[in-house]
Amino acid sequence: MRRGMGMRELKIAVCDDEEYELKQIGRMLSRAAEAFGCAATVFSYRDSRSILNEIENGSVRFDLLCLDLYIDEKIGFDIAAAVRRKGYPCAIIFITAFADRMAESFRYVTSAYLIKPVNEAKMKEAFGTALSHLNAAPSFLLGRKEDERSIPFRQIVYLESRLKQIYLYCQGEREPIVFPEKLAEISRVFPKEYFHFCHKSYLVNFRYVQRIDKVRHEAVLADGSRLPVSRSCYAQILKDFMQFHSVAREEQAP
Repeated sequence: MRRGMGMRELKIAVCDDEEYELKQIGRMLSRAAEAFGCAATVFSYRDSRSILNEIENGSVRFDLLCLDLYIDEKIGFDIAAAVRRKGYPCAIIFITAFADRMAESFRYVTSAYLIKPVNEAKMKEAFGTALSHLNAAPSFLLGRKEDERSIPFRQIVYLESRLKQIYLYCQGEREPIVFPEKLAEISRVFPKEYFHFCHKSYLVNFRYVQRIDKVRHEAVLADGSRLPVSRSCYAQILKDFMQFHSVAREEQAP
């Protein structure tokens, strides 16, 4: 039985444009799963379009992605961003020949970043780390010079872009977390079911939006604070807000 995962079969996706690498990584993952007592199926993809289609249409809900960094017109980060927007738990391992983008990879809450060639021991270690992450709350990983912090998506109320800085506001926190970044860029890793642009400078978590003030064009939050809703976002956010509250969700969701 798989640790902490019940009897459900583990679904693993491997994406690499090199056939030899694809097969080798698949075999190592199968052996790692066996070593941890996991039932697992490995899905192999040689191009980004195929795996992105699977993720977007929800035909397979993967537990683990093992991604090459440079695949075709899309890179591994694009695939990672797609699964993070879906909002369900999924561990991610990058396997690449390039070490220069390791820091950037952790933006996608990465379990491991392995440099090719990868041996059995490294794969087994990465697989174990990925298993331990599967039951963790989906989070935004913020890496700064002074520290590294994992912030559960469900605790983030909204993000504001101001003067080339991001102001991230969390539930129960008086002061925002401030860091340099582009809101349009980091929004790619936030689950789009929950996080919506009400303005080009504001990304808000619908869990905390009580209503949309149609007179003042503002999003009213549960604590009474208000965020501006721009003209360009108004029609879409009304539609998304109504749709969001028409669906029942579990408390532990992002």
